[in-house]
Amino acid sequence: MAAARCCTLAAFVLLELGMLINTGVGSSTGRMNVLFIAVDDLRPSLGAYGVKEVISPNIDKLAATAMRFDRAYCQVALCAPSRASLLTGRRPDTIHTWLINAKEYWRHTVNATTVPQYFKENGYITIGMGKVFHPGGASGNDDTAYSWSPEGLPYYHSPLEHAFGPSNNTRTWWAFEGFEDNQLPDGQIADNALSVLAQLKENQTHHGETRPFFLAVGFHKPHIPFFAPKKYFDMYPPASEISLPPNPSVPAQLPYVAYGNGGGFKSRLDIQAMFKDKMDCFNNYTRAYLPECRVPNDTTREFRRAYYAAMTYTDAQIGKVMTALQSLGYADDTIVVLWGDHGWQLGEHGEWAKFTNFEDATRIPFLLRVPGITDEGMHSDALVELIDIYPTLTDLTGLPQPNLCPLFSHNISTCVEGISLAPLLKNSTQQWKLGAFSQYPRPNSGLWYLPDHRYPGYGGPEYVMGYTVRTAQWRYTEWVRFDNNTATANWSDVWGVELYTHDKPMVIPFDDENANLANDSGMRDVVAELHEMLKAGWRLVVPPSQ
Repeated sequence: MAAARCCTLAAFVLLELGMLINTGVGSSTGRMNVLFIAVDDLRPSLGAYGVKEVISPNIDKLAATAMRFDRAYCQVALCAPSRASLLTGRRPDTIHTWLINAKEYWRHTVNATTVPQYFKENGYITIGMGKVFHPGGASGNDDTAYSWSPEGLPYYHSPLEHAFGPSNNTRTWWAFEGFEDNQLPDGQIADNALSVLAQLKENQTHHGETRPFFLAVGFHKPHIPFFAPKKYFDMYPPASEISLPPNPSVPAQLPYVAYGNGGGFKSRLDIQAMFKDKMDCFNNYTRAYLPECRVPNDTTREFRRAYYAAMTYTDAQIGKVMTALQSLGYADDTIVVLWGDHGWQLGEHGEWAKFTNFEDATRIPFLLRVPGITDEGMHSDALVELIDIYPTLTDLTGLPQPNLCPLFSHNISTCVEGISLAPLLKNSTQQWKLGAFSQYPRPNSGLWYLPDHRYPGYGGPEYVMGYTVRTAQWRYTEWVRFDNNTATANWSDVWGVELYTHDKPMVIPFDDENANLANDSGMRDVVAELHEMLKAGWRLVVPPSQ
C-alpha cells in the first residue's frame, strides 16, 4: 500500500459524559479518531462473554475498557448483506441486498452514503483494508469509488487471500507447521494496519496534516476454512477434550424451510468425502433431519477446536493493532468498535455455518470503547443491532447526525434505519428497543425439496424470506413468499412459523430454541402479538427517547 498522507487531532479535550451524549466528543481543535474492526464469522464465544474454553486475551482486554453489548444482532446471517446493511445504515429490504451478488450492490438501488464515506465527507481521512465490505462485485470492489480517501488507495487486500480463503475448499481446517502470523492473510492485514498507523503518526507529527482518521481493519478468520499457524492449535487441548454443542438436535416442530443445508461448509471436499454415500443429507427433507446426517461427534470436536484456533489467531492480530494504537499515543483519542458480521453455528441444532435465523447465526459480539467513558468496562443487555453502529459513531464523534430514514428513502443519500447507542453509555439499563430484526432468504442455503411447498423450478435465491424478531423473551419467525424485485413480503402466503422461548439467562454455549412453540394452542396470543410486531417492523420498536 502506498504511504498514506494524513494526520490526526492537534489536541483533544475530554468532555463530561452528559455533554458527550448531547453534542459528541470533541472540541474546537478536532474530533476523535475511529478504529473500526470487523471480524468475519465471529460468534460471541469469547472469554469476554464468559466462555472459558476459548482463548481470546486481546479481545477480552479490549472488552475490559469497552461497552460490551450482550444482546447484539445482525440483519442477515450472511457476509455481504450484513456488511452492506451496517455500512449503509439501512435494512436489507431498503437496499435490496440479501445475498453475495454483484447485481445486489446497493448503489444499483439506492445511492446510500456509507459510514466511511460520511466520515470522509465530514473531514476525516478514511482508510480501509481486508474484509470490511464484502470484496468483489457485491460491494463495487470495496466501494472504492466512494468510501475511501485517495491517500488510502489502492485498497489493501492481502495477496494471499485467494489461496487461503473460502475458494480453497480442499479442507475444512489446517494447522500450518512453522508458519509466522504474516504468512497468512490476517497477519499481513495486521502488519499493514501497523504501517498505516505509524504513517498517520508520522504525518501528524511532521507534515502538518490535521484530519482525524477513520481506520477500518477487516479480518477474515475464523471464516471457513479454519486456517491458522499451528501454534494457535497447540494452545488448545486435544479435540477429544473439546466440548460438544449442548443442543445438537433439530428443534422439534421445525418447518422444513427454516433448516439450513450448511452452504459453504458442506462444499468442503473433506466434508463431501465424509458424506459420499449419503449426499442427499444436504438437500433431501426426508434425511436432512436424521441423526445419521449429522457430523460425527469426534469430527464435530475437531472442527470446533479448529474454529477456536482460527479465532485465537485473529485475536492475536487484534492485539497487535491495539498495542500499536497505545504505543503511538492514539489510545486516549480513538473510539474503537469491534463487531462480527454474524454468528456461526458449530453443530448446534445439527447446523453448521450461518444461513439461518437461529440465535447462534444472528447473535454477534459487539464492543464499543470510548476513552474516558468506558475505561472501567461496561455491559448492556439492551437489544441492539449492527445497523445501530452508523448513527452511534456519528453521534459520539460529534458529526451532524443523519436523520432517521422515512418509509421510502431511495432518493435520499444520507439517512439511517438504526439508532444511536450513545444514551446507553449514560444509562445502560434504560428502556430500549423492544425487538431486534433479522431475515434470511430461501431457497438459498436451504433444503431444495420440501414436502409441504414447492419452489417453481429453482425458484430464485430469494423466493421466500424468513423474517425474525428477537424480543427479551421470544424469537418469532415467519417464512413468507417474497418478491425480490419490489422487496415486498406476501404475509398471506406463509411457508413456516417459528416461536422459541428465551426465558433462560443469556449464556454461552447457547442451549435454547430447541422446541418450536408456534403451533402450541397456549401460544396463540403470543403468536398474534409477535406477528403484528414482525409485520410492523423496526419502526414500531424504537425507544421513546429516539
